[in-house]
Amino acid sequence: MEERRNSLKAALAAGRPHIGIWCSLGSALTTEVVAGSGAGWVLIDGEHSPNHLITIMSQLQVTAAFPCEAVVRLPSDDPNLIKQAMDIGARSLMIPNVRSAGQARAIVAAMTYAPGGIRGFSVGHRANAFGRIAGYHANARAQQLLAVQIEDETGVANAAEIAAVEGVDVLFVGPGDLSTNMRAMGNPNAAHVQEAIRSVRSAAESAGKASGILAPAKNDADRYLADGFTMVAVGSDLGLLARGSDALIAAFAG
Repeated sequence: MEERRNSLKAALAAGRPHIGIWCSLGSALTTEVVAGSGAGWVLIDGEHSPNHLITIMSQLQVTAAFPCEAVVRLPSDDPNLIKQAMDIGARSLMIPNVRSAGQARAIVAAMTYAPGGIRGFSVGHRANAFGRIAGYHANARAQQLLAVQIEDETGVANAAEIAAVEGVDVLFVGPGDLSTNMRAMGNPNAAHVQEAIRSVRSAAESAGKASGILAPAKNDADRYLADGFTMVAVGSDLGLLARGSDALIAAFAG
């Protein structure tokens, strides 16, 4: 048995835009609905959503039925969380609030088996189809993707050094946290925040890495895609349900 090709990693390496949708409801059923939409990737959120190891695994299971790639955002860069997530099959990870190259290198090490890293060794787990993928451990890095989130001014200032770290695939801007940390809460389109966002994209491009961003407003998403961002999330299951139900009830109000 061979490990399935990481379509998101391949597309980003080739410079092709890939559109994704955030999954924030902690439900395998809603994630299954989203995964069948034709999105190139889905983000299973373990930072700001009511998810834990078992609910993340169930969402990885349902997503596997579709050609999209599942990306798991962990709540932190804790190497134990990284180890557990990878063992249940999360090979594309997003880590929030990465501020330095040293932190990025530690994350890569946590994803990598010895001698190159510190990922704990287990003979059989869900990631290697319970021991059925021949050569998994020696080749595990080949299908892994790491997106590190740039979410404050320190991360922006160090973006070039972070992008240069081997094993980092994507600099992914968190516009909500970035705008908040830059004293423009709720306004990522503020001029100084947009300047920071552009500088992150430029740092990624200079290092030959992809850049990504969450942009639930279509005008914003179109602009970021035109600017060269390739890993772009254009909405969320929570947002679609909330806004859709609001609009439906509003249509009958009055």
